Amino acid sequence: MSCIGVLGGTGEIGSRILPILKGKHSLIASYYTRVRMSHDDCEYMRVDISDRQQIKAFCQRCDVVINCAGASYLNGENVARIAADLCVPYIDPSGEAFLEDKLKDVKDRNIFVLSSGYFPGMSGLLMKYTCGFFDVPETICGLSVSDEIPSQSAIEDFILTNLSGFGTALCCYNSGTIERDENERIEMIRGKEYKFQNYLTVEAERVAKMYSLQKANWYNSSFGDAIIQKLQTAVIQYRSGKNEYKSTVREVIKTFRNNIKDSCQFSYTRIEGRGILRNNRIMMTSEISSDCSSEISAVIAAYAAEAALSTDLANGIHYAMDIVNMDQLMVDIPKLNVKLNIENIILKRGTYDECEEGEL
Repeated sequence: MSCIGVLGGTGEIGSRILPILKGKHSLIASYYTRVRMSHDDCEYMRVDISDRQQIKAFCQRCDVVINCAGASYLNGENVARIAADLCVPYIDPSGEAFLEDKLKDVKDRNIFVLSSGYFPGMSGLLMKYTCGFFDVPETICGLSVSDEIPSQSAIEDFILTNLSGFGTALCCYNSGTIERDENERIEMIRGKEYKFQNYLTVEAERVAKMYSLQKANWYNSSFGDAIIQKLQTAVIQYRSGKNEYKSTVREVIKTFRNNIKDSCQFSYTRIEGRGILRNNRIMMTSEISSDCSSEISAVIAAYAAEAALSTDLANGIHYAMDIVNMDQLMVDIPKLNVKLNIENIILKRGTYDECEEGEL
């Protein structure tokens, strides 16, 4: 039985990965301050993520390792390089463009699967699945909102990956070029109004180029002025080498907590694709939601790890959307605390006001 290791196995994502893989693989998970006792389903091992020898000892036990220990921007490269030295496939729920750049010199020595979380990860899988549905895909448009209290590492990763080129703010993809698009979008989701702005991610641009799309937009919900100001302060502090940014991040989390209060937390993503299928112009809509974004991240990371074990992957850098079997995932998702709904609307040729609905 293959052994899958989960660094940060007591965290928000790691603790949710273990039940998904339980019974199918031998599991080993790390903790640092949240002590866990080993049991039949999983062996626990204390690991200090800053200690290279402890990470090495952990990875030596694994056939594949998933890194959920803290902010990937701060420790992902170190863990990935140790995994490469041991030829152990490395899975990262984060680690989009910034980690890809950092691993260029070792990418041919190991299997690295990045963007294996909710966003990026599931977002890319849905975009790719949508485009692949059409004979001729034309446009893709996605939006995402998370009304939940993020963890310290989630905020740190958001700040640091944006600094390193996670995407391009207030821009969209238009026929091969990146264009400025400052248009805002207002949506009512679960009875609450949200304001969205264009933020072209590396993932969305990658899908657009893969399918030669005419247009690609990705919209993120605005955090609000108070949180944005604190995030900007944290960025300045980090760039100046000051550790005060960590306390600013804690202030950001406190602000999120005050804003949400007693509201039900949730994460929601919608993908809308247009294209031609059997001489009809069709709009396909995919909606995915969960009470917690970490639930979705855990699903993608777990499935990416299994794909790395079962698929004959060449050494190099891969994204979860390239290796996870979306058809199988769609079958399993109802059992995984995640809701997925996919529908299509057939648009009459040349007339967009007459349509007939059908569920896919």
